[in-house]
Amino acid sequence: MNAFFAAVCYCIVGSNPGAPNKEALHVLECDDTTGAAKIVQTVKGIEGTTYFQVNKKGDKLYSFISEKRKGKKRSAAVVFEIKDNRIGKMSRLAELDCYVPCHVALSPDEKLYSFAVYSGAQWGTIPLVPERDSPFSRNSFWYQFKGTVPLTGQEFGGELADEGMGPRKDRQKKAYAHCVFFTQDGKKLGIVDLGCDAVFFYDLEGKIPVVRLRGKSPVVLKADPGDGPRHAIFSKCGRFLFVLNELSSSVSSYAYDGDRKFTRIGKWSMLPKGTDPLTTKAAAIKLTEDGKVLMASNRGCDSIALFEVKDNGELELKNIAPLKGRFPRDFELMPGEKFMVVGHKMSNEIQVYAFDRAKYTLTPVGDAIPCYRPLCFKFLP
Repeated sequence: MNAFFAAVCYCIVGSNPGAPNKEALHVLECDDTTGAAKIVQTVKGIEGTTYFQVNKKGDKLYSFISEKRKGKKRSAAVVFEIKDNRIGKMSRLAELDCYVPCHVALSPDEKLYSFAVYSGAQWGTIPLVPERDSPFSRNSFWYQFKGTVPLTGQEFGGELADEGMGPRKDRQKKAYAHCVFFTQDGKKLGIVDLGCDAVFFYDLEGKIPVVRLRGKSPVVLKADPGDGPRHAIFSKCGRFLFVLNELSSSVSSYAYDGDRKFTRIGKWSMLPKGTDPLTTKAAAIKLTEDGKVLMASNRGCDSIALFEVKDNGELELKNIAPLKGRFPRDFELMPGEKFMVVGHKMSNEIQVYAFDRAKYTLTPVGDAIPCYRPLCFKFLP
């Protein structure tokens, strides 16, 4: 293959609701040897996609869209076709009688599609199987969620309880489901609760699509009061869980025994000394391909904290790299990991940075790319 073409890669970019012409999805073309990037496709007419997931094959994009039904703000689960590095036809999977989810996840076998609804503290899963093989049609799924909230204890969803709320009265008045994710074996579903300073793990059992929650009591991982956990990811080896705490702008590390036990290893600040945590909030957390560098973004103290991941799950802060734009939310390393794309929400732009792994630094490359409130980035395989 020609070296020039081998350097080109493509990234899907999602935006917050409110963009002109409802321009919610974009395709970013990048050169992973120079860092050059430009938007080559914009999908119009869709009111915000929040977070999304791309399947391993790279031909499907799963997300939720915001819409109005009977005068109320509601949401729908959708899937977009991806062909020749372009976004194609959208199909509806299910309608939810609640606000658009803030976070989504695919199970490792890509048979379950899970979501978290921040304001309603709701979570659920959609079986991604051919309808002829499922006893639950799309309509029956909709009936499960036709109330104001999903019914607690149902096979495909629940609502977090307003119990043990944190001390931050401005942000922790109730439970808030901020993230969903699966263990690497796909046997547990994790839900991050910002309001109650907790991460819940539900055991799953049964064959797709008849997946049920095993047992009534989830595994509960408690953060420090006022941490406000936002996102969580497992280490590449699966032995450690890293939790991003939005309100304290910190990262906590836990050892995982592969079953039902989490043991805290430590917690590390993402902020320069003397920074008031009330003036900033953590946003996204990522790992390099080999899992040896952990990265987490700060909104307010506009920066990305870069940590070395030790073999025992401990972290060592190497640098807090300042960024050019305002309010960095999501970010992603390009293939080859020489460059990073960052979404600056309040600057309405995407900025490329050169990533020096040895020095743990980020250096702006080229001009910022205008984009309304970029929210989520996923490179196509």
